[in-house]
Amino acid sequence: MEVVLGSIFVNYRRHDSEGEAGRLFDELEKHFGEDAIFMDVSGIEPGQDFRKAIDQRVAACSVLLAVIGQHWLDARDESGARRLDDPGDFVRIELASALREKTAVVPVLVRGSRMPRADELPEDLKELAYRNAVELTHARWKSDIQLLIRALRPYMGELVPEQPAPEAKVQPGQPERASARQTAARGAEAASIENSIDAQTVDRVSRELAAFLGPIANVIVRRAMQQSTSLDDLCTTVAREIVSDADRARFLRSCRA
Repeated sequence: MEVVLGSIFVNYRRHDSEGEAGRLFDELEKHFGEDAIFMDVSGIEPGQDFRKAIDQRVAACSVLLAVIGQHWLDARDESGARRLDDPGDFVRIELASALREKTAVVPVLVRGSRMPRADELPEDLKELAYRNAVELTHARWKSDIQLLIRALRPYMGELVPEQPAPEAKVQPGQPERASARQTAARGAEAASIENSIDAQTVDRVSRELAAFLGPIANVIVRRAMQQSTSLDDLCTTVAREIVSDADRARFLRSCRA
């Protein structure tokens, strides 16, 4: 069956993160293809309402990446007014359109920037403050990009196939009985896991992991639940996804607390 891929809209401010946005665009284009990545709204006809044109372009995308640098929040225009406070600011229009249309929005922090607080944003952008962010650093660019690509794959229609369970070794003449025992054991194990790790704990582990991996954390934790027999086992399994040894140790301490 043919898989229809989604598309990614890269939202950024030129004087704040143009270099990083361009580098990000190139990396995503290599992985997802040139037709799947959009950066800058072009082709707006004279006389056309650019707000509607932006709405149409953003609505056609599966996910919007909001690239946030150190001057993103306080960028000023020629008169000294903050750009984000201008209803006609393109960065604001694109982001507000994505948030309004319930398009997935992933903040991408560059140059050591921080996430803006809700009280620092105009009304139509306040929801951005509650979106889980990923960070791209110069020192860890390659590994950070790989984590971001993994987080984007579900939005793009790319599914990671699960590894098939190993076949049970059975004695000749006993295939059905062995298969039944294997199925029952798997069911019992799954039930045991469900009962030993409650939903609140799973959500907590997901939040702790998200601090290091971003939006993909929830997917990783849910998948690891299928092969974990305890909270400690779950924490150990998902911690393997964290590249830095120091970060992995910090996660394990908080996860098991």
